[in-house]
Parts: sequence; structure tokens; C-alpha cells
Amino acid sequence: MFDADGVRIKKSSSDIFTDFKILDFDRTPQGFGENTTDYSHTYSWLLSEITRTKKKKIIICKKGEVFGINVFTREILNPLLENCGDKEIVLVFNDYQEFDLPVKLVYDLSWWSDVLIQNSNHLSEIKNIGNNQRTKIFLSRNNKEKDFRVEWIKYLDKNNLKKDGYVSEVWNKVYIEKILPDDIIVDNEINFNWTYNNDFNLIDNYNDVFCEVVIESEYNSPIYGHWTSEKSWRPFLFCVIPMIISFKNWDYYLKDAGFDLFDDVIDTSFYHTDNLQKKFSIIKDNFKIICDDLTIENKFRDDIFIRLKKNQSHFLNHDNYVDYLSKNIYG
Repeated sequence: MFDADGVRIKKSSSDIFTDFKILDFDRTPQGFGENTTDYSHTYSWLLSEITRTKKKKIIICKKGEVFGINVFTREILNPLLENCGDKEIVLVFNDYQEFDLPVKLVYDLSWWSDVLIQNSNHLSEIKNIGNNQRTKIFLSRNNKEKDFRVEWIKYLDKNNLKKDGYVSEVWNKVYIEKILPDDIIVDNEINFNWTYNNDFNLIDNYNDVFCEVVIESEYNSPIYGHWTSEKSWRPFLFCVIPMIISFKNWDYYLKDAGFDLFDDVIDTSFYHTDNLQKKFSIIKDNFKIICDDLTIENKFRDDIFIRLKKNQSHFLNHDNYVDYLSKNIYG
């Protein structure tokens, strides 16, 4: 569990949490969508699994696009507690907000494991990323069309910033990749899925920039709670400064897991506002800070690059993820 859809990476959490019965919403018999209103099937499945196990401790985890804590508490958790009062329940959820709950909540940092697995065949090359000279400031990968991504592209155009970065707009058939697969178009429709396991194809682009501006899957519409995806983890893998547009305060959770957000040298207040244009403006100002203060002769300052490599090392060691979960589940 918590190991990239069942794939084991070094220290597995399935070896750590043996005293817990683990129930995964991504494997529930019921399908979900943003219009789901009837959760009775999932409730019955959970109740059956919990009452059948002899274990007194239960982990209920949610990683994908299922629902947020608020819906889960109202529709499932409260009825469960009425019928399973003798069980200790821990929630491990991809919903990054503060809640007042009758059970322990652990923020699961979804997709850390997945990004490791997706790039596992190229980790030796990725580990060898060095402090070479770079010609662009930023990289920005934009796959599916969403209003806030369109606004970001408009902002880049208005401020003449595209020349300073590698920017994709996949919905407009604008790609960073120079070589595209044969299935880039399927039945006259854009194939958005081909990019998910192909981060390594852009290693030369990552090695030519100082930061990645990640436009997450959502930033202010909590259909499935305040959730994140694999996108947030790529800057740590490729040794660039992360600037992530996501739900407010996402940086708190990343720092709690041991990652450096460089808040002493750039302005990270964009994490703490819902105002999209303000986020963009702060990030634009950070581009100048990076160029003026954090680089020398088109390379990272040595002390900055050491911190980036520490981020990468922390991310590549999957034990750190399992230890984070263990600390918060047992702590």
C-alpha cells in the first residue's frame, strides 16, 4: 500500500503497517465521479471489510479523484463510527486542509511513489544531473485545457515571458518534446495520456532551466477535496526550484515532509493566496530574483544547487516517504 499502485519500492509500507487493516478507496467496487451522490455501496463495502477483520486498527486511504474529507465524513465516516466504535480508524487522504475530525488524519502526499516508479528506468541518469549552464529560466508543462491554465498562458503572452521558458499547451498541440509518439492523435482527438510516464524525455529541457512552474490539476475548485497529482513532484526529481500553483498552503505539507521550497531566497507567498493573477505576478518577480540573485554565469550558485540535490536525494529515497507515513500514523 502507498507504493505506486502496489509496486514495491525498497522499504514497503506494507511491511510497516502490518497491525492495520488497509482499505483503499481507489480499489473500492464503486466507481466515482464529480456528480456522485449515492455512496451507500461504498459504505456497505467498508462496513463489511471492517467488521470482518480481527484487526482493531484500520487505515482508510484515498489517493485518486474520489471525494474529499467533507463528503466522506458526512456520507461514510460518521455512520461507520456509529457501527464500528471498537475500531481505531486512521484516514490517509489526499485532501490538504485542516479538519476537526473524531479520527486521526494523515496527509498522504500522493504520487511521490508513482513518479519514482514512472522514472525508475532512468534514475541513474537523473541522479547525475549537474550544475551546468542554462539558457532558459523556467519550464511549464500544461496538458489538459483548464481555465486557470489558459489564464497562465495568457499571462505569459502578455508579459512576453514565453521566450524565457519551455512552455507546452497540449490542448493547442503545442509540445515541448521534439519527438512525438505515433499515438499523439487517436481518432482525430488529442491523446493527453501519453505524457504521464514520459518525464525523462524532457531531461535535457529540465537541465536547461532553473525552475518549474507547475500548474496543478486544480487550485480552487475542491470537487475531490484539496488534492494534488504527480505534477508537484517533478521539480524535486529534476533538481529545479519548484513553484507550484495548487490549492492554498500546499507548501506547508511539502515542507512537513522534508522538502526545501527556498522560501528564504524567493517569495513563496503565492502559495498562500487564491488570487490567480497575484500568484502569477509573484512568480514573475521570482524569475528576476532567480536570475539576479541565485545564479552566476548562467549556472546555479553552488549553495543553491547543493540544496536542490538534497531535495532530489530526499525524494529518490522512498524510505523517506514510508518514514513520513509511519511518523504520522503512529505518532
